[in-house]
Amino acid sequence: MGENSPFDRLEVRPIRAEEVSLWGEYLKRYHYLGYKSIPGKFLRYIATIEKEWVALIGWGSPALKCSVRDRFIGWDYETKLQRLYLIINNVRFLILPWIRISNLASKVLSLNAKRISADFQRVYGHPVYLAETFVDISRYKGTCYKAANWRYVGLTSGYSKSGDKYYKTDQRKAVYLYPLHRKATELLSADFIPYDFNLIEEGRMSMGTLNLPVEGLIEEIKKITDPRKARGIRYPLHTVLGIAVCAVMFGARSYRAIGDWASGISKDNLKRFGSKRGKAPSEPSIRRVIQRIDVDEFDAKVGMWLIQVLRGKAISMDGKTLRGSGKHLLSAVVHKEGIVVAQKDVSEKTNEITRVKPLFKDLDIEHSVVTGDALLTQKEIARYLKEEKNADYLFTVKGNQQTLFEDIRDLELKKNAGSQHDRKSARED
Repeated sequence: MGENSPFDRLEVRPIRAEEVSLWGEYLKRYHYLGYKSIPGKFLRYIATIEKEWVALIGWGSPALKCSVRDRFIGWDYETKLQRLYLIINNVRFLILPWIRISNLASKVLSLNAKRISADFQRVYGHPVYLAETFVDISRYKGTCYKAANWRYVGLTSGYSKSGDKYYKTDQRKAVYLYPLHRKATELLSADFIPYDFNLIEEGRMSMGTLNLPVEGLIEEIKKITDPRKARGIRYPLHTVLGIAVCAVMFGARSYRAIGDWASGISKDNLKRFGSKRGKAPSEPSIRRVIQRIDVDEFDAKVGMWLIQVLRGKAISMDGKTLRGSGKHLLSAVVHKEGIVVAQKDVSEKTNEITRVKPLFKDLDIEHSVVTGDALLTQKEIARYLKEEKNADYLFTVKGNQQTLFEDIRDLELKKNAGSQHDRKSARED
């Protein structure tokens, strides 16, 4: 570029508080989309050359629906909802109209990409692994994104969002993606993101403080029979299993993920699990112990602890068929945390209705609210939950319960009629 290249003095940095107004005003005036605000979590940058503003960049939350992006990552719908917050969207990019410097746009994008994940970590507490942008192909060719090594993955389906609704347009946009981590797609599609990437998954409990009553869990696990011989034991059973349980609650879905999670536990938290060695058990050690224990006994003890921790919360009766095995399970799942506290097989000779009582038999669900779909809307189940378990219930009613469905509809009609009568009486008064 030569000794006097303007890029030697180019800087991309977050805007300062006193610059916010001018930053927004320039976008309103010179960007074809204008500017009101940036949705969700956002970052705003300026590019300067010797303190002169040359470009503005705005980043916001990613698009919920983008099929070509989801296919590129390898997302199913559930994984997408869990990991979408790890993507950032380049919602505004403007080279100020009086600036004429060749290749400036791609250079600004490259410099911004180098720092944006660290900036996001500093502001919001976690990194981002992938950047996305949508280019209006009726106006632009996406040249600067291509030059900055962004990858074109396809076109949008031509829908735009206004408020909470989507509507069809004729303006399909080109989708470009840029990995902000060398393993971006692997991380975004994985069952679990290990903590050696310094990530705490959004919506989950804090790894730093381990804000769980671990001591109660340890006491329950101590009641489990240890299948190992006393000679050669390096970690107590309650240490190994306690760590495994908490790792799963934090999102681990494999032995390797449990081992990764365990390796990130601080020495202070290890003491809470009863470890005196100063380090966590390895993945092979955890795997060997889990494979030898009495699974039913373990499930019962952990279920008792979980339901005590989460007592009074909403619990869903959820039936699912395991992929690849055809095995059907009825599970009790805590709504907000998504934690399975109990589950029972549903064999070909029975159905979900008959498995409700065995599912809740050993669980203390007093004062909890149990929800179920229309299949489980049964008098016997409602009576069992209310009278024997002292829990409340919220069931879905559809056409399969015709009499009940019509009774509810009639109640709603009477309620509406009563409201209209009250309003009429009030007007007459």
